[in-house]
Amino acid sequence: MRKRKFKHAFSYFRLSHAPRAHEGAEALTINRRDCHPNANAQFIGVASVGKADEDCVNALVARERTRRGQRNKRGGDDNSTLISLFKIAQVSCGEKVWRNRRIQSQIARQWNSNFYLIGVINSHLICSEGAQRMNLGKREALARHQVVLAAPPLLDQAQAGATKRPVGTSFGVPGSSSKFDYVVIGGGTAGLTVAERLSEDPTVSVAVIEAGGFYELTDGNVSQIPAFYAKNFNQTPTADTIQPLIDWAYITEPQLGLGNRRFHYSQGKTLGGSSARNSNIFTRATKGYHQRWADLVGDRSWSWDSILPFYKKSVDFTPPNTAKMGVNVNISFDQAAYGPGGPLHVTYSNYYQPMNPGLIRGFRALNLSAQTGFSSGRMDGYGYLAVSINPDTQIKDSSETAFLSQAYNATSFRVYQNTVAQKILFEGKTATGVLVETAGLTYTLEATKEVIVAAGVTRSPQMLMVSGIGPQEILAQHNIPVLVDRPVGQNWQDHCAFEFQYKMNVGGNAALEGNKEYLYQATEDFLTTQTGPLTNWGGDILGFEKLPSPYREALNESALAELAELPDDQPEIEWLIASHGPQMATSSYVTFTPAILAVTSKGTIGLTSANPADNPIIDPKTFSSPTEQALGVQIYKRLQQFVNATGLTSGPELKVGSLNTDAEILEGIKQTGLPWYHGVASCPMGKESDPNAIVDTNGKVFGVSGVRVVDASVIPLIAPGHSMAPVYMVAEKLADAIKRGV
Repeated sequence: MRKRKFKHAFSYFRLSHAPRAHEGAEALTINRRDCHPNANAQFIGVASVGKADEDCVNALVARERTRRGQRNKRGGDDNSTLISLFKIAQVSCGEKVWRNRRIQSQIARQWNSNFYLIGVINSHLICSEGAQRMNLGKREALARHQVVLAAPPLLDQAQAGATKRPVGTSFGVPGSSSKFDYVVIGGGTAGLTVAERLSEDPTVSVAVIEAGGFYELTDGNVSQIPAFYAKNFNQTPTADTIQPLIDWAYITEPQLGLGNRRFHYSQGKTLGGSSARNSNIFTRATKGYHQRWADLVGDRSWSWDSILPFYKKSVDFTPPNTAKMGVNVNISFDQAAYGPGGPLHVTYSNYYQPMNPGLIRGFRALNLSAQTGFSSGRMDGYGYLAVSINPDTQIKDSSETAFLSQAYNATSFRVYQNTVAQKILFEGKTATGVLVETAGLTYTLEATKEVIVAAGVTRSPQMLMVSGIGPQEILAQHNIPVLVDRPVGQNWQDHCAFEFQYKMNVGGNAALEGNKEYLYQATEDFLTTQTGPLTNWGGDILGFEKLPSPYREALNESALAELAELPDDQPEIEWLIASHGPQMATSSYVTFTPAILAVTSKGTIGLTSANPADNPIIDPKTFSSPTEQALGVQIYKRLQQFVNATGLTSGPELKVGSLNTDAEILEGIKQTGLPWYHGVASCPMGKESDPNAIVDTNGKVFGVSGVRVVDASVIPLIAPGHSMAPVYMVAEKLADAIKRGV
């Protein structure tokens, strides 16, 4: 039986029978009377579905049945029509992604065809002139729509017959206690990486506990399309900005250093974790940073030369496709920094941001030199950034699409999705397994070798504490018996970034939400050639530097002394620039986001209760140290020099306006600053004699046996740049340690 994928602007289907002669597929000609009675040219989303919507679905299905019957009389088969019936909506419901399962089931029942719906192109529905503008009703246009959106790789492989065993074999049975060699708590960036590496040994059994599911099924395609990443990181803590199926919905304590504001601290609750939800920027730290790490923990295996093979191990690198970018540009990269054959795709977007020439002009005005990427242990200067996206489809890559898809055929591998770890179980001080809960069913997953905690920088310390490992005073407050008294959650570090927004005189991503013509063209480019702004998270070029003269001379002696503790090659400032703007922008904007990489503030993770279902207390204490605040004021002054040199902006800054005195600047940047979701060190590694250390340099928790932590929380010093690549490296290195028995 032949099988064929069909992926187009609206939906993803897999049909059990393809047309006999597939020259494309006949689509509905979509116009307003086919959509909701209140429809205009563009739908923005669906929050609820009413009777009018169901009636409209019924009418569309009936009409298409008639058409199908006429075609069948001419010899077509029953599944030969690929339909676009699923976008029946209420315009007034805002930006919610369409996912109403009742309507999906209704259509599937009425159509009686062997397909399933996997995702939608964001929350945008194209009707009327949109369909005409994109010629989506034409046979040849649909035939051009090659690989665009994909199902989770497991479903893709299973439908294609590529898996060696039934799909369900990869998943644990809720409510049924089982025994494994290793039980991994958390199916995120590090968790899936270490689990896959362990499962490469066919004699080893591995279970992964993940509180979420497949983000491709629970977040539309917001976590797949690079340009939509910002929807996952809205800092405003309201119900409208948090997707509960894929996000833990953390709300920080009021941040005194940021105007006493609270923030939504986004962390992925999904297979793939935050690698499924971030901008996928791929940077490695500097050689000096890694030497400082190795010196701090007393283990030279964390120095640059020793960890570079583990940085390389994950990656399958593809050079930039400048032909698809449509511009004559030379993007420098260090091919030697990447190894062959890893499961994680790393490459460059097929869209060249129009602001790039202006940014290069600005960086040169700052006397920054061009870099060959940021994966070779050096960061000073500016350069094009690599991202973890698929080079062919331009869809984001994550630990789920990379490592989990590679692990499906491991006979020992089991995923317990939508399952929450309750606590680690001990006999004495030896871990024996994990108590878990799935939809009200409580049961035990026994670990005969180790429990591996990989729940992330916020959830891993919580899991240790509810299991009896943590500060005695915190555990006592919640009547948790103390197994080990260590300062879990007390040394959290994160970057502070500041957003400054301007109108821009060239194009970019900002208008994707509010300019329907721009969105239509971007959608067609993405679908037909895998090009255009949807392939790009919002920026192409990063810059890094230490604060130069004359700004450095304005810092006080205390600040200079703290900054002097950083290695000579470690930058203090990152310049991140994105073509982002206000929601529903119809014109072009640019957001300059300088970030403080010289972090001297330390935050905490606390407990709300002994119940792991209750979110922990999140207090990053962002921008609270005098050194960071002094540095922030000078960064703002440096920003004015940079912005003016780019020649990109039109008009004043839109968030805080013009700031003049140091006091005005400090108060102003407090209102535009934010924690940057790069948290580390809530369970830092170190020597056992170090009072701040929670784990040794192989991730083993001090004071107990059979428990290891493998994720961002063990990184003892926050890295310059972005945290995703270091987390993959940590997972690779500690997985190797486990396999070697150390």
